[in-house]
Amino acid sequence: MDLAQRELEAESVSYLVCARNGVTSKSETYLKDYVAPGTTIDHIDIYQIMRAAGQVETLLGLNAHTGYNKPKKQRMLTPK
Repeated sequence: MDLAQRELEAESVSYLVCARNGVTSKSETYLKDYVAPGTTIDHIDIYQIMRAAGQVETLLGLNAHTGYNKPKKQRMLTPK
């Protein structure tokens, strides 16, 4: 990947972590400097961006909102 692609991925991770945790970020402004007319995201790995954002949140202890809470099993009432 070239520098622009690496920067797009890194800033995308930063933007996601900030946005999901209520932090205002300047990532959008910074990212626009790496997007020129005709820029595509064909070589950007969205899965890796999401995975990296999740890892950053885990390292910072911010992943509580992404946990899965198993629904409690409801008891069936039986007729008497």
